Amino acid sequence: MSRPSETNVSETSLTFKCLGHTTREDGLIGRYHLKVTDTRSGITATISVEPRHLASARSMKRILLDRYMFYTATRASHDKMLLDILDPQSGETQD
Repeated sequence: MSRPSETNVSETSLTFKCLGHTTREDGLIGRYHLKVTDTRSGITATISVEPRHLASARSMKRILLDRYMFYTATRASHDKMLLDILDPQSGETQD
């Protein structure tokens, strides 16, 4: 499992935390496990998402809407969220 990381997408008030991932038999990542919290309502959901769905803002909107969470991220903010949770060092300042 990868180390946990989290990010906040301010437009949607959702916080994403990567809990890890599951590896398929061929060694590739099969599913990412995320904890998603709506900071306004306090609703929390744990979801397991295939990489192709995680990469798609449209798929994430549908998945989260099924859990009564409204995700309105733009493609750019969705990409930033992905970078933040999958590469926690990307948010660190570089000298």
